[in-house]
Amino acid sequence: MDKLAIEYSGMNLGVLALWIFVLTLAGFAARKIVRGRSLLGFLGDAGFGLLGVFLVGTLLKAFEMSLTTWIASFDLGPLNDVTRWLDILLVAFIGALALRAVLRPITK
Repeated sequence: MDKLAIEYSGMNLGVLALWIFVLTLAGFAARKIVRGRSLLGFLGDAGFGLLGVFLVGTLLKAFEMSLTTWIASFDLGPLNDVTRWLDILLVAFIGALALRAVLRPITK
C-alpha cells in the first residue's frame, strides 16, 4: 500500500490557487472537446479535473509510471521548471476527458 501513498509538501495558498486553476482549465478543455451540458459551470469543470487527476494519477502510480520524467526527457528550455505542473495538467485533462466521455449520455 506504500506504493500508492501521496506525499504532501510545500502546500500554501498560492499553490492551492494554482491547483484550482490547472484543474479548472483541464475540465474546461475537456468540456469543449466532449460536447455536453455544463454541470455547475467552472465549479463542475474543476470537479471533473479533480476527479480526473485523482483517478488517472492513482492508475499511473499503481503502474509505477510518471509523466513528469517523460515530460522532463524533452528539452523544454525555460519550461523545465514547470514539468510537474505540465504533468498535473495533462493527467487532469486525460482524466476529465474520460469522465466527460463516460457521462456524455447523461449530460446531453
